[in-house]
Amino acid sequence: APPAAAASASAASSASAASAASSDGGRGGSGDSASSRHVRSSRRSISATPAAASAVRSAAHGRRSLHTRPAPRRAQSRALHGERASAAAVAAYVEDLRGSGVKVLAGGDGPNETREIARRSRDFFWYSPLLKPQLTGRVADALVLATSEADVVASLAAAVRHRVFVTTRGAGTGNYGQAVPLRGGVVLDMSGLDKIESIDAEAGTIRCGAGVKLCDLEDHARQHGWELRQHPSTRRTASVGGFVAGGSTGHGALLHGGLSEDGAVLGLRVVTAEDQTPRVLELSGRDVFPVVHAYGTNGVITSVELPLARAQAWSDVTAAFPSLDAAAAFALDVANAPAVVKRGISVFQAPIAHKYLEADALMHATGADAPQWDSAHGRDGAMAAGGDARHVAMVQCSPPGVGPVERLCAEHGGLTTRVVKATEAPRPMYEFGWNHTTLHALRADKSVTYLQCVLEPSSALGLLRRVSGEFGPSELLQHLEVVNFGGRAGFASLALLWPKGETGEAANQRLREILSWHEANGIPVFDPHTHVLEDGGMKVTDWAQLGFKRRVDPHGLLNPGKMRAWEEQSATADTSDPRGAFAASYRIADTSAVGSGPNVATSATAADASSTAADSFGTHASNPGSGRRRPRSRLWGEWSTADFAEADLSQAVAVLPLGAVEAHGPHLPLGVDAMHNADLLHRALAALPEEALVLAMPPLDVGVSCEHAGFAGTLELSAETAAAAWCELGACVARVGIRKLVLYNSHGGNHALAEVVARRLRKRHGMLTVLAMNLGASMAPGSACANLFPEDEMRYGLHGGALETSLMLHLRPQLVSTSAAKDFASRAAEQPKDAALQLHAPGFATKTGWLSQDLNAHGVVGAAATLSSAEKGATLARECVESLRKLLVEVHAADVDELLSERPLFPPQGDAGGELR
Repeated sequence: APPAAAASASAASSASAASAASSDGGRGGSGDSASSRHVRSSRRSISATPAAASAVRSAAHGRRSLHTRPAPRRAQSRALHGERASAAAVAAYVEDLRGSGVKVLAGGDGPNETREIARRSRDFFWYSPLLKPQLTGRVADALVLATSEADVVASLAAAVRHRVFVTTRGAGTGNYGQAVPLRGGVVLDMSGLDKIESIDAEAGTIRCGAGVKLCDLEDHARQHGWELRQHPSTRRTASVGGFVAGGSTGHGALLHGGLSEDGAVLGLRVVTAEDQTPRVLELSGRDVFPVVHAYGTNGVITSVELPLARAQAWSDVTAAFPSLDAAAAFALDVANAPAVVKRGISVFQAPIAHKYLEADALMHATGADAPQWDSAHGRDGAMAAGGDARHVAMVQCSPPGVGPVERLCAEHGGLTTRVVKATEAPRPMYEFGWNHTTLHALRADKSVTYLQCVLEPSSALGLLRRVSGEFGPSELLQHLEVVNFGGRAGFASLALLWPKGETGEAANQRLREILSWHEANGIPVFDPHTHVLEDGGMKVTDWAQLGFKRRVDPHGLLNPGKMRAWEEQSATADTSDPRGAFAASYRIADTSAVGSGPNVATSATAADASSTAADSFGTHASNPGSGRRRPRSRLWGEWSTADFAEADLSQAVAVLPLGAVEAHGPHLPLGVDAMHNADLLHRALAALPEEALVLAMPPLDVGVSCEHAGFAGTLELSAETAAAAWCELGACVARVGIRKLVLYNSHGGNHALAEVVARRLRKRHGMLTVLAMNLGASMAPGSACANLFPEDEMRYGLHGGALETSLMLHLRPQLVSTSAAKDFASRAAEQPKDAALQLHAPGFATKTGWLSQDLNAHGVVGAAATLSSAEKGATLARECVESLRKLLVEVHAADVDELLSERPLFPPQGDAGGELR
């Protein structure tokens, strides 16, 4: 599902599929004994005859050609104001389904379950300023965690018996509200159907459960020499079922087109919500169209069969141009070059790449290979002015195509700025493009929103110039993805928008005007600001589509409120396209009928329908201050109370930074430990994957520094005070619902006490408390830093020596006094290593309770003068950051209940649950 989807268009209906749903022929299904209570029938679809298709369409009134844009209007039907599922019906449903052995979470189960239901009741609809107030607060009453097709059948059978609404979700990466339950009921989570069933390595096809992540599907296919034909920009997290049911296209659409193409989806297994016993339909060919991009309104997909493409060793080519025209023309020329095998082409109008996509660090070459911007490149020398003047195109092609791409770039006045193997790129190309571009922009600027439309192949450049002439860069910046539309290359425009308006409502009205202008000027809009199929990518619902819905979901229980035709019981078009209404939606706009002069829409269009979706479906704008949203900050202090109250914290990780402000000799500042703690933690947080919910708490910069108390400027807490503070903060973390805490320590004097506190928190709150020493990775044998310093320096240079001095030369060089640095020898190093009595020793070895002056009169030890360098510090920092990043990812993925034992095998008599004091 998006955020990778382009125009939210995908195949949706065919007359033959409608006949398939009503076919009585088929073969009997079977199940194992555990699911024998669910009687299932699996039926092969039978193609409809023309007469049957005509009969389905004969009920239409006021016939309208599919190739004529249906007149947009506000929905008036009272059926759109649907009521929520009743509490009694949901309670009966939950009891019924639990009796069948299916895992169900209900709102009354407890706060953790309530949070989990709320989390899985939302998707990325907050991309849209129109959808956000409409869909915020829409939460299911229960959550079904299906792990098999039998679970799905049982879930839908119970839903029919108790008349409970069912909203199906995959990974929840859609951004049109596809997975939001408008009328309560249950959310049916399909992520547990995660088995790859088969791959035909000779024919190049793969079959898998709907919950399989696309990244796993790609990896498995590549093991057999194949790859996915297309995938969304959310490949790392999106599921295949969610992509087929809620998405439309993505990376690879340049070569293979979108999901609306005949053959893009070879087969589906779909569970119906019919009376008596739900059926399991096996759809193939064009019979899949009623279910593709239907948001789960026409059945629940349990299994998907896809065609694959031969795997390529892709290369990513970045090029910069002095104008958007040149970049777009280059993109189309590459797309139309028959000898160049390419998977994707993205174009970013300046300054998108520079401002939002970190072009200088992640797109262009760096170091010695960095582009020479001030050389004679570009027809007007504009690119030398800076990143804000560079229009960027990215091409992913096979290695033999790199040369032709570079030559085409030069022909269009551009500069090739980097060529890199896709496997070695700092970020996958697809995570720059499609709606990931919007995501990156939103992180930097919360006022941005976006558009999804098509610039058709025959006039793409002309339409692009028309848009640029109407909207300035302060209101619209183009982001283009090249897509294969019926064998010809055109653009999917996912432009970034800053609608002008003094108030939020005025800006929203301007957004509607922008959408209306595009439609009126021959640019079909696939509206991302609506949750209604017909107002977005589907465009129309014909009688074949509606007939299929009536047959497979006669009570309208599946994802209610998303299909206008069902709510009004009237198709929006009566002529069926043999390739489905979704494919036809690309052919609705006839731009040849649009004049060359100005043609700004002034009347109501499809954009108006999205503006009234709240009224149409009984939603209400909530107070913005209490809206449910997903905060993007990784800093605890930047979250609101509402954020914590509504967020899913079941896997969240809190990080408590423990530092120190203490004497570090004459050459280093007092705050060394606090400073490198903050800097390394910041870098590690920035490197985390998006799905890892990690929150850094405010740092505790003053720690247990009694060993340095004899030196001026040292700040210290007693061990008793520090332990009490750390334990109380841990209790706060547990109280908010987080069970994972990392004590990220940068001061050796804190470490022993932190280990005691970690155990107290484990005992008192059942928390997984991890103690991490930030420079610990650098001291491990075999690490990248192991050869940077001699063994004795690693053993005795524990404070203010070569390690910390090198790190500060890299992180804060202006605070290091190199002239005052010396080699501060440790008295501990003078002792025989085989002596039983050691002044200081690492780890669990025998040692004394030393003060820093016992080791050296300056209070520091280590070869700060002769063994320190900024280069070593950079290596040290890189190793420590990666070690922390890896730890945080693993802690986030860890199952607390699996790692921690609930009770000892032989507990003491009496209460075994008392606190460890």
